[in-house]
Amino acid sequence: MTLVHFPRMTVQPFDATGAPKGEPIVIQGDPNKGGTITAEVSGLSSTALKVAASDIEYWISQEGVGEVSVDFTLIDIPTDSEAILLGQKTVESGITYVGNDTNPPYCGVLLEAENLQGDSAYLGFFRGKFAKDKETLNTQDPADKKAPEGDSYTFTAAGSPDDGDQKGEYVAKYVGSDATAISTVKEQVLKATPKS
Repeated sequence: MTLVHFPRMTVQPFDATGAPKGEPIVIQGDPNKGGTITAEVSGLSSTALKVAASDIEYWISQEGVGEVSVDFTLIDIPTDSEAILLGQKTVESGITYVGNDTNPPYCGVLLEAENLQGDSAYLGFFRGKFAKDKETLNTQDPADKKAPEGDSYTFTAAGSPDDGDQKGEYVAKYVGSDATAISTVKEQVLKATPKS
């Protein structure tokens, strides 16, 4: 399945019990609220295990998934939203600290796109944590103006602990326009019906 466009991602942080904590963080290109550039999902297949017998590769096991993760390129994510996703401590003065107390919350992530036929496509990740390994600072040559580049984030996914069709699953994927199916994906991933 080839996906084009990537207008929106919604992230719902969870508390220690797995319930939604705070409002979802919606990244959809709103001014000063960040935008999506790329998302690359990996680990959707497990490594094949081959067993030889009678001088042939008699049996192949490839059940489950590998290390499911998503590498994101996002731009202009608000500092407060980024601190929430990365589990960084922000104090009343507005200073954010990164160190021994840094512990990202589990989050659900819903990506919205389209296929080549123009159908809506949803990729949902039930549970995982965000990481941002580095900050990059670049000087700007006044004679060579360049557009700002996005920042790299990694989301490491885990299986859903919730009862239902999604239990133990890592990803929900739906392509189409059925309102009930779309609502089900949103409810399973974000654990609440989004307003939009």
